[in-house]
Amino acid sequence: MERYTQKEVSSIIRGYKLLDNAGELSNLLKRISSCRACNDEYSNRSDLPLNCLVRPIPLFRLRNRETISKYYIRVRRDDGFLRNLFEKRLTTKTVLRRLGSTKFSIGINPWLDRCMLHRKFRKTKLMIVGIDYKHFPVFHKLKRDHNFPLDGYTIKNNIWGPTWRRFWQNVLNQEYDDSTVDKFIRKNGVFMTNSMLCFGGSGDPQSHFYGYLKCCRDHVREMIRIVRPEILVSFGDLGCRNVASILLGENENSSILSHLATKQSPMSEMESVAKNRKYRRVINARFNSREMKFWPLYQPAWSHIHKYRGDYTKLRHLLDLR
Repeated sequence: MERYTQKEVSSIIRGYKLLDNAGELSNLLKRISSCRACNDEYSNRSDLPLNCLVRPIPLFRLRNRETISKYYIRVRRDDGFLRNLFEKRLTTKTVLRRLGSTKFSIGINPWLDRCMLHRKFRKTKLMIVGIDYKHFPVFHKLKRDHNFPLDGYTIKNNIWGPTWRRFWQNVLNQEYDDSTVDKFIRKNGVFMTNSMLCFGGSGDPQSHFYGYLKCCRDHVREMIRIVRPEILVSFGDLGCRNVASILLGENENSSILSHLATKQSPMSEMESVAKNRKYRRVINARFNSREMKFWPLYQPAWSHIHKYRGDYTKLRHLLDLR
């Protein structure tokens, strides 16, 4: 089946609800969905991000089959509207004008929706913080491979492309297989999010403005607090800088976190960090009065061009994988 069914959407919502302690996640999603920090801080920039990804799920109200069924109709309405809008081959400017309040995912992003589909308990072994989701002008101009709210992972569109597949190939140290990934998620609890929770506004897919990540940092920090992962992983230079900056708040004396938070290209330092006896096992940090293990990774879609290969060996060891 290509698209998420009502039953699968119900499972995804149950996955999110497992993390919604006293409405913490519900309230955070509501704040994120109405956030205008980038627009307020950088109003003169031409590439302002688009807040049309994170859906403010009223998890506390979705208590039974009837309420979830009504919510599914709402998500399906967005799904159909977006598909029709993109099929019309309109200009990016026109699409942006017509988007309104529609969202491109069920919850936070399509990767996390899949993780929530298979979540069976509150505990989170692994949390990944990437860079951003997708630059909207580039995303819209594609003639195919879009992602809409109900697109399940059986549709091999862009969101299930190199980043997702190569990450799991490296972690599991084998050829990619959907069922193996799903089994890992069910067993361990996985949470995948981004350093920037909006669509990027740039037309250059390689352009990333760090100021936007700073605007979103409080949301990501709160998400880490709610999820309470045992192992926290970042993707790429910007993801590494952002997560290190968050952790530095409670680890002011950590020279390595200070180093990674201030370097323009912190991943170029990771080979020497991995060889340091002090960090042979992992970068240890405290967050919200809990011990946490932090390990930065290259952006998986580009990791093959880099010399540093020990990053996934370390992560497999932390995850008790051989």
